[in-house]
Amino acid sequence: MAQIFTIAHRKGGVGKTTLATNLAVALSNKGKTLLVDTDDQKSAYNWNEYRQEKLNSISVIENLGKTLQPLNDEYEFILIDIAGRDSEVFREALLISDKLIVPTQASILDLELLPYIADKVTKAHKLNPDLKAYIVINRANANPKNNEVAEAKKFIAKYPIFKLLNTVIHDRKQFRDAIIGGLSVSEMGSSKAHDELNKFLIEVL
Repeated sequence: MAQIFTIAHRKGGVGKTTLATNLAVALSNKGKTLLVDTDDQKSAYNWNEYRQEKLNSISVIENLGKTLQPLNDEYEFILIDIAGRDSEVFREALLISDKLIVPTQASILDLELLPYIADKVTKAHKLNPDLKAYIVINRANANPKNNEVAEAKKFIAKYPIFKLLNTVIHDRKQFRDAIIGGLSVSEMGSSKAHDELNKFLIEVL
């Protein structure tokens, strides 16, 4: 039986696919992993097509549960990358996932959508009570004088249905270079991005 991770946010641009591709490589090093791209732009799926060492990956636009059910026993991990909008696929993913990871920037434009996600998680818990929901502050400003992260943590604390991860992932060039090269930052050698990814993995695995 696969452990199913979903990465989602209602808003685009929060770094969902970057986080999903990096997590997919990490999971594949621990067991057989399937990367599921549910966005019709197929960014995660296309990233995998550029890789020399390709992961198992599929594109699913509808009927997510029905598509994944026969694959559940074939994989140890299934990672679902959800498009940045409200969708039936997102609600389906909440019903079959073990863990939801919500990346958010420390911006009010991203944070103000958390009540919507909290509501969907609350409803999903009625049918999937074991679903664990995490928030990670992503693409944070690397300037130590910037106080956005501290303010974002105060906002997130209003929604106890989420567990806020201690790891903060900053907006670093290494993440962008990895996407372009069809890589994970873990495959690019030592870097601050690599260190942050490792800390993130320890918290969600």
